[in-house]
Amino acid sequence: MSTGPRQFEYILPPELIRRSIREDRYEKRVANWLQPWDGREEIDAALLMVPFSKAAQRGDNGSSGAPNALRLVLPGYTTYSADFDVDIASLKVRDAGDVRMHMTDILQCHRNTEEAVVEFYKAVSQPLLITIGGDHSITCPVVQGYCRSHPGEKVGIVHFDAHHDVRNFEDGGPTNGTPFRGIIEGPANVEGRNIVQIGIHGFTGSSYYRRWCDAQGVTVVSARDVRRRGMAEVIAEACRIAGDGTDSLYVSFDIDVMAAAYAPGTGYATPEGLDPWDVLEALFVLGQDRRVKALDYVCMDPLRDVRDVTAKMAASVILTFLGGYLIRKTGGRGY
Repeated sequence: MSTGPRQFEYILPPELIRRSIREDRYEKRVANWLQPWDGREEIDAALLMVPFSKAAQRGDNGSSGAPNALRLVLPGYTTYSADFDVDIASLKVRDAGDVRMHMTDILQCHRNTEEAVVEFYKAVSQPLLITIGGDHSITCPVVQGYCRSHPGEKVGIVHFDAHHDVRNFEDGGPTNGTPFRGIIEGPANVEGRNIVQIGIHGFTGSSYYRRWCDAQGVTVVSARDVRRRGMAEVIAEACRIAGDGTDSLYVSFDIDVMAAAYAPGTGYATPEGLDPWDVLEALFVLGQDRRVKALDYVCMDPLRDVRDVTAKMAASVILTFLGGYLIRKTGGRGY
């Protein structure tokens, strides 16, 4: 029996491995804790990287560099959160590597992404999957890959974004503006009534697409609604709606849901988005929900980032989500 790393068709080894040279004996650096996955080890969670930005509607988008930008900031983080008082060091989380991309073919890249998700689930027993984009077009093939790997499961979605992302396909799709149109109209076992969009804001969308969402039964909660109602109430309602009659929940997090001051590194940054505390509170709650089986983080563009603020925000979002997951899995705080 082979004991070396498993060879995958659609998943390549991590392009970049970053380590911290500083390691206090009483703390664990995330860069040293997050090891590459060998494709055989049973794990609690995995980060699967999708370095893809060809479907971004802005031609100068650099979100294909987001996975490595995230890896580069991890030496500055430890496994303990002072805010949520959790230490995730006991979780077995691995860097699963990078989805194989085609140099020019958008549809082939999407097919590769879907097949990579299927390939991942065939290799390991149902861990938490965290997919790092890449532009938002990757969400549709990731969800389709999840549904293929879990036949018969109905899936609800909690979607954080500045935009609805339900554009038509006739005017250039599939793009980063079409993933939820593709999910609703495609083969994924997802109904519009089980999708909740949180943080939609600004003069950045279309009344036509808002009406289209309404017609599909999608629940839309604007950033203004979050500010007026509070995130605790909003996220509880979102989990109830997305979980009504479904077997599992998928979380899609587009970084442009946040105010530009906290996440400048995206092609669609606006000043009126959500603040970090609303976002982190929501992700901590979602991490604890046993129905949540997968998360994606998309649309970070390191070419537009300022002093790695957005990459650091990505790390905080993902680690906070894992902090909630630790409580779900162990019932404790990790120490």
